[in-house]
Amino acid sequence: MKGDDFCMKILISGTPGTGKTSVSELLAEKLGYRLVRINDFAEERGLVEGVDKVRGSMIIDEVRLEAEVGKLSGDIVVEGHLAHLCKGDVSVVLRTRPDVLEVRLSLRKWSKEKIHENVEAEILDVILQEAVEVNENVVEVDTTGKSPEDVCGILSDMIRKKIYDDFRPGKVSWVSYLEDSVS
Repeated sequence: MKGDDFCMKILISGTPGTGKTSVSELLAEKLGYRLVRINDFAEERGLVEGVDKVRGSMIIDEVRLEAEVGKLSGDIVVEGHLAHLCKGDVSVVLRTRPDVLEVRLSLRKWSKEKIHENVEAEILDVILQEAVEVNENVVEVDTTGKSPEDVCGILSDMIRKKIYDDFRPGKVSWVSYLEDSVS
């Protein structure tokens, strides 16, 4: 993409544990883009309103975040669990099969409640639905069983070739996990 007349803003979001950080670092390096991490960016810009003591996460002013990210220019990869709430040229939602996600989050020593909340959000496509409400060009990539390098390669090819149709929302579904947990 470097050398093109137009700049690109790639948003990478997903439920915690889907690979956002690793994939974003690799993709930014591979494409020669600047990497913007939402949490660091929010702290630098004074967008943090407090800490959610139950979840142990920052409370970020989402309206101001969208405005501040909107001011960014150049070729950038914006990474974070709120990136999908901003506007970009392509909004990538990373997805991971719920049983795999549960193991990843358990390894982080998260509480059972926090793990359950995030796994449930993944099953219900919460981030994907929010992304579709904000951006026109949304794709989802299943990271289950793929290395960050594999996912980076998929995204790099998709972005360079501007071929998104194979990754449009609706290709990944974890509904069977919801049905299993109800029965």
